[in-house]
Order: sequence, then C-alpha cells, then structure tokens
Amino acid sequence: MVEMFKSGLMLLSAVPQLSRLSAYLRHAKQTISNTLYISIDPNLLSSSTTVTSNCHKNDIFVNQLRKFLPQIYAEANRSAPLLDIRVVHHSHYHRNQRYTTHSSVTLQRSLQFTPQVVLINGGNYNEELVRNYLIKEFALNIQQIQCIPENANDLQTTDDINGDNVKVYDNVCLGGTFDGLHNGHKVLISSAQLHCNQTVTIGVTDKSMIKNKKLWQLILPMEKRIEELRKFVTDVDPFIKYNIVPISDPFGPAIVDPSLESIVVSHETVRGGEKINEIRIKNDMKALDIFKIDLLDDFNKQNTFEEQKISSSSLRMRKLGTILREPEVKNLPKRPYIIGLTGGIASGKSSIADKLKSLGAGVINCDLMAHKTYESPESEAFKEIVQHFGKHILIDDSTIDRKKLGNIVFTDKDKLKVLNNIIWPKLEVLILDKINEMKDKYQVIVLEIALLLEAKWDHKVHQIWVTLIDENEAITRLQERNQLTQEEAVSRIESQMTNEDRVQRANVVFCTLWDQSITMDQVKRAWGCLQSYLKKH
Repeated sequence: MVEMFKSGLMLLSAVPQLSRLSAYLRHAKQTISNTLYISIDPNLLSSSTTVTSNCHKNDIFVNQLRKFLPQIYAEANRSAPLLDIRVVHHSHYHRNQRYTTHSSVTLQRSLQFTPQVVLINGGNYNEELVRNYLIKEFALNIQQIQCIPENANDLQTTDDINGDNVKVYDNVCLGGTFDGLHNGHKVLISSAQLHCNQTVTIGVTDKSMIKNKKLWQLILPMEKRIEELRKFVTDVDPFIKYNIVPISDPFGPAIVDPSLESIVVSHETVRGGEKINEIRIKNDMKALDIFKIDLLDDFNKQNTFEEQKISSSSLRMRKLGTILREPEVKNLPKRPYIIGLTGGIASGKSSIADKLKSLGAGVINCDLMAHKTYESPESEAFKEIVQHFGKHILIDDSTIDRKKLGNIVFTDKDKLKVLNNIIWPKLEVLILDKINEMKDKYQVIVLEIALLLEAKWDHKVHQIWVTLIDENEAITRLQERNQLTQEEAVSRIESQMTNEDRVQRANVVFCTLWDQSITMDQVKRAWGCLQSYLKKH
C-alpha cells in the first residue's frame, strides 16, 4: 500500500514537457492527498550558493515559465483536480532581486503547508545537493525524498513557449471575487506576480458586488476571502509586495492610482480593463497595459448547468448537499437522529423532504401540523388567534381563513411574532408526540419546518439543513402556487429570515433551482454524508 502524505514538494530543474508534467502530476496524486507545491528552478542541481548570475539565461528561463504557467494549472485541473497545486516562485524570478543570495532571502520563506515528502524527477541527482537546496531555499529538512520515474528526454522544454520576452512592470493590478481559490484564479494571480517586480494590487469585491452571482449566499465573507488570498500570494511568492483592498465598484484602485502600469484580465473581463483605461485617460492618467489570460476549461463538469470554464459558481454548486459545517455536539439522544429542514417560502423544502423520505428518512411536515393546532374551534390556539386578530378572519365562525390571516401577519412582523408565540408551544407538543411515535421505525427523522431558526429550535435538532432559492424565483413560484400578486409575494418573503442568515447556520445547503435530477443528486450526496457520519458516531 502506497504511503499517503497530506502535502508535498515537487522539485524540477527545468520547464518540463507537458506530457511529462501530466505524468508527474498523476504520480503525485497517488502519494499526496491535499497540497502539492511545484518548484521549477535551474539552480536546483547547482552547487553554487547564489542564484543564476547569467541575466540573459535567467530572462529566457523566466520568460518560458511565464508562458508555461497557465499550462501547468490547466494540466493540474486535468490530471489531479483534487489536489491544491501551487507553483512556487523564487526570488530570481524578479529582476530587482536577481543577484540576491539564497541565504539572505529564503530563510524568511515559510510554506503555508509544510511538505512531508519531496518528489524529484529522475534518479540521477546528488542527494546532498538536494538537501542543501531544501534548507537554503525553503528552510526544510525533509527525510522523505522520492523519485518520479521518467525517460531520458523527460526534461526537454517545450518548443512552443519560446518567443519574444514578455514585458515586466513595477506595479501590476487585478481584481475579482476570489471565492474558493481554484486553478483559474491561480493562473490570473500568478501571471500578475510573474509580470511584476515590486507591488501587485488586488481588488476584492465586497458584499455589494456579489449579489448577482449564482448561489452568492455560499460565497465566503470578504474578510475571509482577503485572508485566504493573502495567504496564497505570500505562500507562492513572498518576494514582492501586495496591496489587497476591498472594492465596491468594478474599477477599484485601477482608476485612481497613477503608479499602476498594467492590469491582468481574463478574456471575459477585457471590456472591464478597457473601461478602466477610458476613465484613466479622462482623468489624465496613463492607460494600463492590458495582459489577457485564457480561461481554463473545466474537465470535471458534473452536469450541464455548470460552466464550461473553471469557475467559482460551479464549485459552489458542487458544495450543495455536502457538509459545510461540522455538526455541533448537542445534549440530544443519539437516536433518532433529528434533521431540521428549513428554508424560505417556496424554496423547495417539501421537494427535498420527499426525496429524503424515498431514501429512508422519516419525515414530519411541521408546517402542516401547525395548521392542526387551530383547526378546531375548541382548541386553545383557535381561541387565542381569534381573540387577538378578530372575528373577521373567520369563515362561518368555525374556520380560520388562512389567507386573511396571512395577509395580516406577512405585512407586519410584530403581528407575525404574536401568531408564532401562540402556535409554537402547542406545535412543539405535537412534534414531540410524533417523534416518539416514529422513533422505533426510523433512524433519521426530518422535521420540515419553515421557522426552525426563528423559533430557536436549532438546539432541538442534530443538524440544520437549509433549502435556498433566489428571490426572483421565489416570487415567481409564490405567484403561481398561491395566486399572489407580486407585492404580496415580496411581502411574505421579506417577513422571513434572509437566505444569507440561514446559510450561515446551516450544516448542509440545497438549491432547487434546476432539474429534479440535480436536486436528487444533492439529496443523495447529503444522505450519503449523513450515513457515513452516523457510522462514526
């Protein structure tokens, strides 16, 4: 059985052929489970303690790397999509640090994930030189050094990456949301780093800029995205400076900072770069050189609704049905295991509940049960509701008109709170009775309950599963299902907790925006995760 390591470092002394890189990555994923650093450095096999002093040779090498870098991350996405690949940069990649000795700069370098194993191409290397290199360049003393088998010609560089030198700047900028750093982001960021000698300015969109994105509620908070971005850029290239700032418009510092010289964009955001230049010229600033990178194709699409390119929106879609937050340990019996399924109005709770039922869960529709608390004119809840809201909500003095009652409470949060305070104590008794009735038959019982969090019932369930849908879709569904006007539909949605607040407390999230088959895939994924969790606990 092959020993697995969480993180590793691959050492290469030249830019490899693409076919060999693919072989290296396939080998690496058999050994490394999480993070793989890749170092490409012609000084690897040198006994000298200083970096390459031949400026021309170094220029050729770094120019090759700049052009080959997107191919590295593209191949990583193809050959090892589950690995966090990070191509580390060296001080001599930047002209202003070309002649700095290893010892004066590399002792400050500390990789975010300490490699547990080193992979090196071929077996013809001097182990003492490699170990000295690891200490000088990374301050690493690693016992595990493994060879990657290869042929004699494996380290020939590709012919198609030579050509004119790529221009390098002192100050480069780029921008984006940077939610869940993926290989597409890494190409954008690393391209900016390799085209920069001094400072990279990065604009990160704030909350006001993300609400038009798919599943935006799953996007990490801006502060967390900036933190993760800063960790990544300093991890792969600590030899230049970074100015990472929030932006609340599409332009950010690019239209106000005269020191900026170049902007790195993808082909789909070129127009944004051009607009920035229009504004700069209007404000008597020099236009930025626009450096375009290609989008990376996603070779791991899971359905037709995901994008063709590698994108954060596709990755967020893949989070649906997975455990986003580990369940808290609560003072509850282990069996039955109670799932609180909640979500906004018209978000598809019943659809999810039905699918969970088909997989073996017991389901209690608490919202329908709530109606039973005031069905009878003799019930305590019926009397309290009529007393508080008046007899005009009745039909024939014996039935509460739910539509009339809804029109009252969904336009006044205080009145909705009064209604909930009347119903919830009675509903809780019914729910507990139903759980006791079902507990011998079902290992897992799902409570479909719209106001789970508002009622502060989160401590009464083992996990919180949330369904979400965007507001426009919810409005459309409400109008069709409940025959409401748009104004009435909006009023009901606004009377509830926001999707964002629910997601922040969810263990698992679903979205019913797409085909039933996509929803079922999410449910099966969640059910499988739950079964694995229950076996361990």
